[in-house]
Formats: sequence, C-alpha cells, structure tokens
Amino acid sequence: MSTFINTAIQLARLRNAEPDQKLNYLLDYIAIADLVQRYGHATDTHDFRLLRTCYGDRIDIDHTPTIGMGRMRVSADKWCQLAEKFHGQLDGDEHIMIPQNIVINGDTASCHVLMHASHFYRGANGSPYQTLVGTYDLKFVRSEEGWKITESVQGVSWTEGNWQFHNDIKDSLGTPDLS
Repeated sequence: MSTFINTAIQLARLRNAEPDQKLNYLLDYIAIADLVQRYGHATDTHDFRLLRTCYGDRIDIDHTPTIGMGRMRVSADKWCQLAEKFHGQLDGDEHIMIPQNIVINGDTASCHVLMHASHFYRGANGSPYQTLVGTYDLKFVRSEEGWKITESVQGVSWTEGNWQFHNDIKDSLGTPDLS
C-alpha cells in the first residue's frame, strides 16, 4: 500500500483505481470533512456530548497558542470537560473550519484545517469581542463508530479584539487534570 503525503498525489493514484476504491476514498473524505465541521458545530452550540463523538479515547493535543500547556496526551473525556468549562463561560462562539489536504492512508488520515474563531463574552472588561485566525493540523483513526480525531495541533496566525477576556477565562480553569 502506498503512503500518501498530499491529496493531489493520492488523487493521481486513484485515477486508475477500481470503482470501489474510488467510492471508498470519497466516502472517507466526506466523513473526515464532516467530522471537522461537527467539531466546530459542537463547540459553537456548546454541545459537548457531540464534541466527545469527534475524538478517540485519548488524544494528543498541542493548543499552546491559546491554552499554553504544551503538547500532551489527554483523556478525551477530560478534554471535552475542559472545553465545556472554557466555552461555557462565553456567550457565543463561531468557528469557521475549512478542511484542506485530507490525506487518507488506510485506517489513518491527516488534514490541515484553516480556522477562523470568533468569541463573544458579555462579561468582558472592555470589548466583548475576540477573534483568532489560525490552523489545526489533525490526525485521525478509523474506528467502529467512524473516523475519530487522535491528534490536534493548533496554530494561531493572528488575533483581533479583546484577548484579555480569553486569558481571564483560561486562568479561571486553574491547572486541570487531563490524564
């Protein structure tokens, strides 16, 4: 089996593949793109049970730009509880997630995601608006329940608005146990 490094190479190899291989690729591609959108939707609607369906049981996380904890392997249950504590304090979220370069290698996959996240917090000291623009580099594994995120590395290109309320909310979480 070939290991693919980008979508273009994978599509070139699929050009002469059997119809069932092409169909399976398309179904996997759609499922992964849908998973990325479900992740954003679950966060925006504060549906943290739905968010939990996006992850395997343990995930590698590096969201240093926004939470500052470095790279860590965490319980997905506890990660989603932390997301609920953080986003639950906000009055509104909007995550625009654009999956790019979905690469599928058997039962594993990866995807680069463009992200534009806006946050609204009425209780802010100053402006209630904060936006960050960046990326997620995600890895996935196929499970019996479908594709699951197993790794999430966040990058931030720039922010606008009141970053202080983001830090205030983050600081209110203390040092969470994510093991």
